Amino acid sequence: MNKRKKNFSSGVNVGSSSILVTFVLLCLVTFAALSFVSANSDYRLSRQSADRMGRYYEANRMAEVYLLNIESQIKQSVDNCSSEKEFLDGLDTVFADNNSIEAINLDGKIVLNYSVAITDKQNLEVTLETNYADAKDDLPFTITKWQAVSSFAEEDLDTENNAGLLF
Repeated sequence: MNKRKKNFSSGVNVGSSSILVTFVLLCLVTFAALSFVSANSDYRLSRQSADRMGRYYEANRMAEVYLLNIESQIKQSVDNCSSEKEFLDGLDTVFADNNSIEAINLDGKIVLNYSVAITDKQNLEVTLETNYADAKDDLPFTITKWQAVSSFAEEDLDTENNAGLLF
């Protein structure tokens, strides 16, 4: 009778240790899967962030190219003018043919607006106020706005809100 109890008790110990090892392996596999999913999610997020920043810096570079072209055109206009009134009247004609730069005459100052697309839903908007500078080293403008702005139209919002509705 002792032999039966001895064999029975040793069998229970082997089974409990197997269950314990199986549980530990299951926990390790679960933690490994969670770590992989978390790392993959972090990688995708950092990739998206890097892509977004790259698009912003490309738009910023293009805005600076526009700025250099505007600066050269304004300085050329200043060199050809003898008075501030002649300068302001001449700037309207300088930027009249340009579709991407908007020139607005506000109380004796010309305000130039342009935007560069960052994504299809975001633009980098730039606003400049022109200055009549007599000295050759003065900047002929003041930057009043250099900002990334969402470009959602009201029609886009209406389309998104009514996408699931049937009439």
